[in-house]
Amino acid sequence: MILDGNSLSLPGIFEELKSPTKLSLASESTRLVRKSRDVVDNMLAGGKTVYGVNTGFGKLANQRISSENLRQLQINLLRSHAAGTGGYFSHKTVRLILLLKINSLLRGYSGIRLEVIEALINLYNSNLTPAIRERGSVGASGDLAPLADLALPLIGEGQFLMDDGSVKPASEILEQLKLPIVELKEKEGLSLINGTQVSTALAIESLENIRDLFFTISGTGAFSTEVMLGTDAAFMKEIQEARNQTGQIYAGEILYALMAHSGYRDAHLDCDRVQDFYSLRCMPQVHGSWYDLIVYAERILTQEANSTTDNPVTLINENMIVSGGNFHAAPIGHTMDYLAIALSDVAAMSERRIAAFQETSQSNLPMFLMKEAGLNSGFMIAHVTAAALASENKSLSHPASVDSIPTSANQEDHVSMAPIAGHQLRQVIANASRIFAIELMCAAQARDLNPQYHLAPSSEAIYQRIRQEVPYLEVDGPLSAHIESIYEMISSGDMAKIVRHQLEAQS
Repeated sequence: MILDGNSLSLPGIFEELKSPTKLSLASESTRLVRKSRDVVDNMLAGGKTVYGVNTGFGKLANQRISSENLRQLQINLLRSHAAGTGGYFSHKTVRLILLLKINSLLRGYSGIRLEVIEALINLYNSNLTPAIRERGSVGASGDLAPLADLALPLIGEGQFLMDDGSVKPASEILEQLKLPIVELKEKEGLSLINGTQVSTALAIESLENIRDLFFTISGTGAFSTEVMLGTDAAFMKEIQEARNQTGQIYAGEILYALMAHSGYRDAHLDCDRVQDFYSLRCMPQVHGSWYDLIVYAERILTQEANSTTDNPVTLINENMIVSGGNFHAAPIGHTMDYLAIALSDVAAMSERRIAAFQETSQSNLPMFLMKEAGLNSGFMIAHVTAAALASENKSLSHPASVDSIPTSANQEDHVSMAPIAGHQLRQVIANASRIFAIELMCAAQARDLNPQYHLAPSSEAIYQRIRQEVPYLEVDGPLSAHIESIYEMISSGDMAKIVRHQLEAQS
């Protein structure tokens, strides 16, 4: 993959993470990086006071640093800011952080030498993963603590995360691979740890999962509608177009297509049930609003992946170094909060359909999806689990981005909280996926309780995939393993692939 600071795309990122390549630099980027460094050297030669170059950091910005200590200043910065805690980010997450950091530095606004960027590329191309603690960033001046963990191995300190989950001293691994240790110059430590790359990586990873979940829940909702003898009339194109919401039109189109050629649908055509309950009937509206936010997130994250989020920035044409606020991760924090809220709502609608499966008056099926209900409790507590997860999501959907907390002796008095939004969104995704798994388990059971009609091709494919690992329940048995089996089908993307394949086959 050739990086130029401007051309990363989300599909390109996703493909790179699945099938890693060697990174290389565009020639124009190397020119810009060198010119950017010239700006720093010019400022130093002119004896000017420049934040982070010859001053302290944060509240210590008024402390002028002597020329003989300028390089030690950058080393101290990495050491002092490596204050994260908790577990370590996965190999995949760290590689994405590293990719984003390299791309950002190549834009020619950071004043960092090409040698330092090449050292980062060496880490990436050598498949080395700096051990980065998950907790400790509020998105103030960027993701300082985790990015300090990322940068320390360049100077022979810090640790690498190994394939078996252990950590080893970076110095030991660098020596084994004969990779050089970098001697940082003025501003370079600051350029390495200032930025939104951790927050952005969390958002991009989540968006990849959310994309799959959109198709998974479309297939799930259509399946549930079929086996509860619901109608697809509410999914008709004409209804959605009357609303004139782009996402709703798309979501309705998918749901309608997924129910095509359904025997259950055909059986419904002559019945007197003209209106389904909301969690069936209103899926285009809710799913569609969520889809609009997904499209919005794709734009914001693509822009952020090709952005300069450093401070201060070097302006080549003006021969200036200027302090600003590009490190503030508000666009990322807001975006992740939006996605968490919308996904929680979609999952809450799924929980309502799970509840409907338990009651004959809504589902037209035996109570709790068991022929001998009473003796057997069936899926009663599976619904309780879904309710617990849906309720937890409501708490997790409180926007992290509105909960700023001052840091650095009140110098950083309004922070983005984007990393917190990222952690919350990850958990919302996991909870929602398990709710969808429970709904699919119920839908498959419902299919076996009322097998007189044939399913639509998408629902049939989903049903068969479930039944490969999860049996029909004639009598009570533990459900946890079954929920987790379907959860893995969802998390791996299997369910989304089934739905996408069916949609492509019908197009």
